[in-house]
Amino acid sequence: MGTPVPSAETSTLDHSAGLRVRQRSDGIRVLIFDRPESRNAITDALFTELIRQLEFIAADPEVRAVVVTGANGTFSAGGDFETIGDLGRASEQQVAENLARTMRAAERLWALPQPTLAAVDGAAVGAGMALALACDIRIASPEAMLLPSFIRMGLLPDTGASWLLPRLIGAGPALQMLLAGRPVGAERAHEMGLVAQVTADPLRTALELAAILTRQPAAAAATKRLLRAAADTDLATAIDLEAVAQAGAFHRGEFAAAFDSWRTSRIAD
Repeated sequence: MGTPVPSAETSTLDHSAGLRVRQRSDGIRVLIFDRPESRNAITDALFTELIRQLEFIAADPEVRAVVVTGANGTFSAGGDFETIGDLGRASEQQVAENLARTMRAAERLWALPQPTLAAVDGAAVGAGMALALACDIRIASPEAMLLPSFIRMGLLPDTGASWLLPRLIGAGPALQMLLAGRPVGAERAHEMGLVAQVTADPLRTALELAAILTRQPAAAAATKRLLRAAADTDLATAIDLEAVAQAGAFHRGEFAAAFDSWRTSRIAD
C-alpha cells in the first residue's frame, strides 16, 4: 500500500488492542487495524476499542469523514483464531452474549453520521470483510480479496454480514457467496458492486475522496441519513421523508450561497 495524502498534518494514537487512530487536520479520521503477528485478526479487545472510537467519532463535529484500513498489506484476516477457539469452549448463552456485544462494532460503523470509506488491500476475511461492507464506500487494491470464511469453519455469517451483503448485492448472489465460502477478487468484487473502485493505492484514493467529501455542505450528511431512512420504507413514505428533509435544507444558511453559485454556473454554460 502506498503513502497517505501528505496535504494534512496528522497525529497517530497507538492502542494495545491493535487499532491505530490517525487524526488528520482536514477532518478525516483514519482507523487502522494493526496486528502484524496475526494479519490484523480481530480480537474482543480490538472490537471493544473500535466501538469506543466509533462512539467518539459519532459525537465529534470536527470529524467530517472516516477511512478504515489495515496495515501491513492486509485489511483483516477476520476473527482471531484464539478468540474463536475460546468461544467454541463457552456455553451457547455466553457465546451469544459475547458476540452481541462485540459485533455491535459493525452497526456502529454503519450508523456513523459521517461518510465512511474502507481502503481494502489484501485479504478482508469473515468479520473483517463484514466491517468493510459496513462502510459506505469501498476502495480496493488489485490484490484485495473478500472472503466469507464462516461456512468453512461450520459457522454462520456474523458481524452483520447476513444483513449487509444482501443489501449490497441482493439476496441470491449474497446467499451463493456465503454458501460457497470462496474468495472474491478485486475485479470480481467491482463487477458485483461490492467495491466502488480498484486502484493501486486504495488508501491514497480513499483519502483523496474523503478530502472531497469533507468539503461538501451539511447536505452531504443529511443525504446519507435520508438514503438510510428511505431504504427501509416504501416510495410514498420515502417521498414524505424527502419533503421534510428538503424543507430543512431550504432553510439552512448554506442553501442561498450554494444555490447562487450553482445558478451562476448553469447560466454561464
